[in-house]
Amino acid sequence: MNTIGLDIGTTSLCGVCVDAATGEVRKTVTRPNTAALQSTQPWEKTQDVRALLACVREIFDELAAGGAACVGVTGQMHGIVYLNATGDPVSPLYTWQDGRGDRPFRDGKTYAQYASDVTGRPLATGYGAVTHFYNTVNGLVPPDAVCFCTVHDLCVMALTGRKSPLTHPSDAASFGLFDAENDRFDDEAIHALGLTRDFFPAVAQGEIAAGATAAGVPVSVAVGDNQAGVLGSLADLPHSLLVNVGTGSQLSCVVPRYIRQDGLDCRPLAEGRYLLAGSALCGGRAYAILEAFFRQVVREIGGTEIDSAYPAMDKLMETALPDDPLTVTTTFAGTRAEPGKRGAVENVGIANLTPAALCDGVLGGMVRELLGYRDTMAPFFAAPPTKLVGSGNGLRRNAALRSRVAREFGLPLQIPVNREEAAFGAALYGTVCAGLYASLDDTRRLIHYEETEG
Repeated sequence: MNTIGLDIGTTSLCGVCVDAATGEVRKTVTRPNTAALQSTQPWEKTQDVRALLACVREIFDELAAGGAACVGVTGQMHGIVYLNATGDPVSPLYTWQDGRGDRPFRDGKTYAQYASDVTGRPLATGYGAVTHFYNTVNGLVPPDAVCFCTVHDLCVMALTGRKSPLTHPSDAASFGLFDAENDRFDDEAIHALGLTRDFFPAVAQGEIAAGATAAGVPVSVAVGDNQAGVLGSLADLPHSLLVNVGTGSQLSCVVPRYIRQDGLDCRPLAEGRYLLAGSALCGGRAYAILEAFFRQVVREIGGTEIDSAYPAMDKLMETALPDDPLTVTTTFAGTRAEPGKRGAVENVGIANLTPAALCDGVLGGMVRELLGYRDTMAPFFAAPPTKLVGSGNGLRRNAALRSRVAREFGLPLQIPVNREEAAFGAALYGTVCAGLYASLDDTRRLIHYEETEG
């Protein structure tokens, strides 16, 4: 008995076929996300929705050839695509990286700042409600659009033939005008921005299937990729911290109630639980920026091209480091609250301005940002976490980063066997929505770990 999990990511699209009895991944199919659209505006980040759907369909067909009892779907949160009255897409996908919300609006404020002040809700560029607000003000909403949804909601519609989207609370909250405590959109906040509730999708109640494929296979309502990654990584939900490092990075923990705390997002998870998350916009991209810098140095000073500086950086991390390390702040892309904030390199001395010290400093800055989130979360822990789990390619591919995370968090770091955590989590979520398992707690035994650092 197999379950399929699909993950529509920003840089790659992935599907897994999982044995629903053992948790063994029988097949993984991954494709690069080549749907990014060119724009004359550097702040605009959009993707071709039809190209995405075509690729997802190919992945699904390949995985479903071996038979499947259910399907779970996840994908990149915050972004939106507009639909017409028959459920067809009439716009590109405006991704979570889109920067139109940071454009100047009025009274010296950006669109995101103005929307936050007017609604009383913390909003940032890339959030679906901010994107829709900008598009509404500037006449960019397609004339035949009647609503919007996430790209993974649209994927569920394509698989099941639904004509209207059904959004999981995890994704509804990612739009930015959702009352997660009461599980509904904030109509007053929506109206305060001059928007209409009709454009926001219906919200699913409980763990349900949104429909079925033509072959009768149940397809779950899509769930946000942060939540799917948690569900695919944590065998012990109440006592674990999850460190995820990809393009961005996140520290997450599961809590039993809704919590308001500046600097943290409290997001719906499932079955009455919530996810407390701190998100760094740079994350793994900070190390990628340094790698690109080293390649540029080699090209412009050494007069040669190299494919990657990562192998050399890995070797540098095996050498002795200066006793007086660099202090690097890795907020190179700002923060949600302060988009204009930038990074810094401090404590530069005569002996420590070296490639190895820069690598060590950037890794330290990445971890320090996550530790700050842990300290902010600490008052809400029922008991100190006893397990630390790591996920994401930025962590899996960097042994020095794994060691540093384990050392500075003071807990052994466990790495899940299943490398595509979000797709795997979506597959597990699909089993509950289809009734194969009574609850998510029953699926925890399907999660296994491959190694421990520290």
